[in-house]
Amino acid sequence: MSSIDNLFGNVGAEKVEATVSDIFSQKSTAVDAVSIKTKLRTILPAIAKKRKGKQAEDAENESAEEAADKEEKPAQKKHKAKAGEGEDDLEGRYFAKILDEGKKDEEKKEEGDDEETAAPAAQKAKKVDLKEDELEKAERTVFVGNVTNEAITSKDIFKQFKKLFSTDPNPSEDEDDKDKISYAIESIRFRSISFKEALPRKVAFAQQKLHDSRDAVNAYVVYKSKDAVRPLLKKLNATVFGGRHLRVDSVIHPAPHDKQRSVFVGNLDFEEDEESLWAHFRSCGEIEYVRIVRDSATNMGKGFAYVQFYELQSVSKALLLNGKPMTSVQAKNKNKKPRKLRITRCKNMRKERGAKGNAKGGEQRNRNLDKLNEGQKTKAGRAGRVLGKADKATLGKQLTIEGMRASKGDKASHLKRKKQRSKSGRVTKRSVAFRKAQAEGEAKK
Repeated sequence: MSSIDNLFGNVGAEKVEATVSDIFSQKSTAVDAVSIKTKLRTILPAIAKKRKGKQAEDAENESAEEAADKEEKPAQKKHKAKAGEGEDDLEGRYFAKILDEGKKDEEKKEEGDDEETAAPAAQKAKKVDLKEDELEKAERTVFVGNVTNEAITSKDIFKQFKKLFSTDPNPSEDEDDKDKISYAIESIRFRSISFKEALPRKVAFAQQKLHDSRDAVNAYVVYKSKDAVRPLLKKLNATVFGGRHLRVDSVIHPAPHDKQRSVFVGNLDFEEDEESLWAHFRSCGEIEYVRIVRDSATNMGKGFAYVQFYELQSVSKALLLNGKPMTSVQAKNKNKKPRKLRITRCKNMRKERGAKGNAKGGEQRNRNLDKLNEGQKTKAGRAGRVLGKADKATLGKQLTIEGMRASKGDKASHLKRKKQRSKSGRVTKRSVAFRKAQAEGEAKK
């Protein structure tokens, strides 16, 4: 029993001895290990409690003795523990560890749900870019086509243009009307500008070097409130401003192209203007809009256009003008002969995609969208239909949230790396020769 005395003390040894004798006094020939373990678990907590109390008393006595020794003796070097020292209580710590295993398992089961919910919180350093801010801005934006380019060159014309779109089209006599809509403009952007010199667009715009045969541009008017968009579409579409019929449309909800109320116009001059088509088809009926398809780089026409009417009967009248010459607005200055137009009904031209139909950018964008849920895919599809090419390129990608630390691979893909200087180039040779001559001059001094 000396080993039991060393392990549990005098009080613990008596209880353990009684428990073991009780187990082995049973009539069964084979001793059940499970019963031994359960019996020991009932008495070990009481033994451990008494043992901790005794150890606490011993620790207080030792601390008092050490304090008295420190007052009498000077400070000594710390004693380095040798191998084997402090291992007298290993068995006690082992049994205490066994008792705590059951409690820890239960605590882990209870905390399992909390850990699962806390795990995604650590991954919130990034979010999916669904262009929600751009979509919100698009709801407040109005597209204005066929605007005279004098709105860019003249401040007076620009003020008139801004006043036209910032005035209430339905003014009410009651000044205290609570439902009055604010038509405050946030910004105006001009696009589809043609320049006559091959300069950077910002430089050509600053120097006002506009193309002589392209007298119209497009504009985007952004309002502070999205409620101002719908009333303006009905009142200002087809309004004449600066001698031109404006095409006013919503960016987020553009007017659908109805092929039954539209005609296709071919054999147009590349420098043809929308006003020529307005004047040519005016006798057929009320026109909703005229759209000449232009090149995205030069903003010059591609030789065909679409004219959409408000009524179906106007299409039949427009078809009677097939093969007849059209007097062009530009012909007055350049003495061009009238061109015979080719007018037909609009058809749905569906493009057949072959093996190379999907571009690499589209495949990459689809891979990003595959990882989204249904709600995110809906927002991404809406953004892809409304926004431009630059926004579509980064649609569905992950962005680092402001305030979080970005990782090494989060660098934007559109940022180009700095091109390294060629070692055998002319600039490198000149710089090496200059440094060599400078070093020789200093050596002579």
